[in-house]
Amino acid sequence: MASPGRARIDITDDLAFVGEQIEALERLGGREDVDDERVYDLSIRWGVALAGRLPRMAHYSALGQLVEQDERRFQALCDRLRELSPLIDRFGLARPRLPGAEDASANGRRRRGRWSKTRSRTA
Repeated sequence: MASPGRARIDITDDLAFVGEQIEALERLGGREDVDDERVYDLSIRWGVALAGRLPRMAHYSALGQLVEQDERRFQALCDRLRELSPLIDRFGLARPRLPGAEDASANGRRRRGRWSKTRSRTA
């Protein structure tokens, strides 16, 4: 909960941007076969979300500077990102660093090749 006397930290734009990337990932995951260009485009936006927007929200959450509603929205976003692990792995995207996650580090690798729903990917 935000501390009294401090300026309110607004994470609305951060939540919206990360939410848009989640929706793009889900749309991509719903396709039978995906070309490398689409995965690359998503990986750029995904990286921006994970390198800038998500850490910003996590920082203010850890400091207790989010209002209660924003804290709930941030925690819901983290839960949603955890649920997306299979899709994140399928496309070789960086894993989000989430509060409380023991395996929070990004894998730092991007896989190459066709992105088929029916084929297993190997490094």
